[in-house]
Amino acid sequence: MVETIIKRDGRREKFHREKITWAIFKAATACGGDDFELAERLTDQVVAIVNQKYKNSIPDVEGVQDIVEKVLIENGHAQTAKAYILYREKRRSARELNSLIGATIEMFSNYLKDKDWHIKENANTQKSVNGLNNYVREVFTKKYWL
Repeated sequence: MVETIIKRDGRREKFHREKITWAIFKAATACGGDDFELAERLTDQVVAIVNQKYKNSIPDVEGVQDIVEKVLIENGHAQTAKAYILYREKRRSARELNSLIGATIEMFSNYLKDKDWHIKENANTQKSVNGLNNYVREVFTKKYWL
């Protein structure tokens, strides 16, 4: 029986089957469904497959979500599966955007607080919009193109 799951950030947490049930129910609700007991029965199938597939290892969130999609489709709930897949994609995009925003804030903070040695490279320059633009260009070039 699976008791632990690996989150996206690598942390291990207790496996909560009710999270699967609620995710299925919310996807069904988005399509006009309202049968919570059906969501629980589908969750039973998901958990059975997870237990079989991961009997000698720990499942990760993405793997479990893939199984949920498979169970929904195999049980004739294509619309619910579509809503579930679209929600997954929306959350993935939100995580990427949050990550980008966090990296941008960190880069600006490093510039403003003189945390990066590149800032101190030329003692004759002062902080300015132009200096910030140069710093961003330099950091971006080194991080993504080299």
